Amino acid sequence: MAKTSISLVSVQKPTANTPILQRRNKLTSNIDQQITKIGLFRDGKRISREQFWVDGTGAIFFQLRYGKQPLELEKGKSTLKASTFDDLVEQLDQIKTIAVGGGLDDALAGCANAVRSNFKAAKDKKAGKN
Repeated sequence: MAKTSISLVSVQKPTANTPILQRRNKLTSNIDQQITKIGLFRDGKRISREQFWVDGTGAIFFQLRYGKQPLELEKGKSTLKASTFDDLVEQLDQIKTIAVGGGLDDALAGCANAVRSNFKAAKDKKAGKN
């Protein structure tokens, strides 16, 4: 075989994502969807289920969420503030980079546990009514 710059290894692709990777992927996928919605909004198109809004002063806010739970990056703080949509997209890209690197794993686990406990409470409440 001729010498090339091809690097071959003997490794199998993992068949199952861990819960940590699933949470990271879910968050980054959601951020990608919101970035797409920002682009549509800027083009004057109608959108729904956006996580951003503009206040009376022109400041742009974006609430980070995992599922329906606010994703707190600091205690009590889950909302980004930006002066322009470009700034907001840049901040969202930074959040994605942090998430992929594992920097939000604790916050994501907290949200996942809250969602799980809400489902359990609803299931227990429903079971008690019958």
